[in-house]
Amino acid sequence: MDLGAEHAALGAVLQADADGVMGLLATRLGRDDFFTEAHRAIYAAMLELHRRGVPVDHVTLEAALRDRGEFDSVGGAPKLAQLLEAGLLAIPVHVPSYIDQVLTASAKRELLQLGRQLSQGATNGATPADLIEALEHDVARLRGRVGRRPRALVSAAELAASPPAEPAWLVDQLVLEASNGWLGAGPKVGKSYLALDLLLSLAHGLAWLDHFAVLRPHVVVLVQEEDSRWRVYQRLERLCRGRGVAFPATLHVAVRTGIQLDEPASLEPFLQELAAVRPDLIVWDVFNRLHTKNERYPEQTLPLLRRVDRIRDTLGCANLIAHHSRKPGTHGPDLASGGQKLRGPSEFWGWAENSLYLAPLKGKGHVVVEPESKDAIVEPFKVHLEDLPDGGRRWVYDGVVEARLAAGEKNRAKILSAFDGAALDKQAIADRTGLSVRAVERYLPALEKDGVLDSYKEPGRAGRKLYLVPSEPAEQAAGGPAESGVPF
Repeated sequence: MDLGAEHAALGAVLQADADGVMGLLATRLGRDDFFTEAHRAIYAAMLELHRRGVPVDHVTLEAALRDRGEFDSVGGAPKLAQLLEAGLLAIPVHVPSYIDQVLTASAKRELLQLGRQLSQGATNGATPADLIEALEHDVARLRGRVGRRPRALVSAAELAASPPAEPAWLVDQLVLEASNGWLGAGPKVGKSYLALDLLLSLAHGLAWLDHFAVLRPHVVVLVQEEDSRWRVYQRLERLCRGRGVAFPATLHVAVRTGIQLDEPASLEPFLQELAAVRPDLIVWDVFNRLHTKNERYPEQTLPLLRRVDRIRDTLGCANLIAHHSRKPGTHGPDLASGGQKLRGPSEFWGWAENSLYLAPLKGKGHVVVEPESKDAIVEPFKVHLEDLPDGGRRWVYDGVVEARLAAGEKNRAKILSAFDGAALDKQAIADRTGLSVRAVERYLPALEKDGVLDSYKEPGRAGRKLYLVPSEPAEQAAGGPAESGVPF
C-alpha cells in the first residue's frame, strides 16, 4: 500500500487551485484502486460530484458524504482535515506521479490476490490447464490495466455507471458549452457586430436578442484580428447604451495582437492568459487573419481546427470562429445553405458542432441567422440592428423566417409549367409565370444543370436563347433537383 500517495492525490483535488486535477484522477483511477475503504468512499463521492459538474472541495465533499450517510464512517472532519493538509504539501505537477504510485500499489495487491487464488486452486483438485487458463486471463487483464492508463475503451456498463455530465446551453438552443462552431457570413453582413452583442449578453447573463435564454453571467473572450481597438470600443459602447448596461468585467478582448493559430510563439502565451480567466466562450474574428495557411488545402487548415479542439478540451470552453462565405459563382445562383457556403474545404462544415450562419436581407442591418447544430433544431430567424435616439444600438429579434425553400420550389414549378411543348425565351417565360425576367434568369441555369430544361441559340437571332423541356425530362422535374436545390 502507498497511503501517502493516496493522501496526496485526494488532497490535491481539494485545493483552491486544483483545476483539472479531479478530471485527471477520474480518467486514470477507479474506486478499488484505493487501499482503505474510507478512501474508496471519499473517492466515490468525489466522482459523483464530478459527474454532476459540481466543483469538488472540502465543503461540497462533506455535504456529499453526509448525503450518502458515510461522513462519520470515513473519519469525519479530522479525515477531511488530514487530506487538506496532505494536499497543501502535494506538488500539483507531481499529481500524475502520485496516481502512478496508487496504481502500482493497487496492481501489487491484485498480484498477491492472484497468488493466493493460484495456491488455493492447486490444492483443491483443479486441473493445471484450468489454472493456467484462468491465470493467463487475469494476468492479461492486469497487464492491460496497468499499462494502458488512461483507457481509451470503456464498456457501456461502465458508461452507465458513471455517465458524463450533461452539457449546458450557454445560449439556449444555439451555443452549447465546450462546443466548437462557425459564425459564417459574407463580408459586411454584420457578423462581428452581432458576435459582440452575443458576447455582451453572455457576460451580463441577459437573454440574447431578448429571446434566447442565458441562465447566468459568463466569462467570454473576443479575439479580434480584423477590426481596430477603436471600432471594438465604439460598437461595444453603443450596444451597452442600447441595452442600458455597463461595460462588463467578464468580457475580455484581444485586439490586433497578432495571434496566429499556427504559430506557437504567439499562441502559447495567449493560452496561458486564457487559462487564467477561464472563459466559457471565445469568439475568434476573423479566421483568415488567424493563420498563415492556404485555406484551399485541407492538409494545411484542418490542423488549425484540431488546435481549436485542443483549446476546447484543455480550457473547457466553447469556440466560435468568424469566417467568410465563399464568393457567388458565375453560373447561376449559389444554391448551398448554411455551412455549405463557407469558404474552404467541405471538412470545415463537418467539423462544427454549433454554428450560426448569416445572410443579408433587403435593408441595411437586416440579417437572416441560420443556426446549425448537432444538439438542437432551431428555425432560421431574422434580426435587425436598430439605431436609438440616444446614439445607442441594439439587435432586435424579428421572428422565425418562413421557409424560403418552399417559395423557391413554387417558382421552379411555375417556370416548368409555362412550357406547353414549344420553346420559349426568357421574356415569354416571364410573361407566362408572372415572374420578372431577372427572377427567371436566376432559375434557368440551375434548371438546365439539373436536366429539366434544355436550351439552344435561335437561328438568325444572335445571342438569343430558347428554352424547352426535353422529350424525356430528368426524374427531378416533378420533385426538384437532386443536387443544386432551389435558389432563395
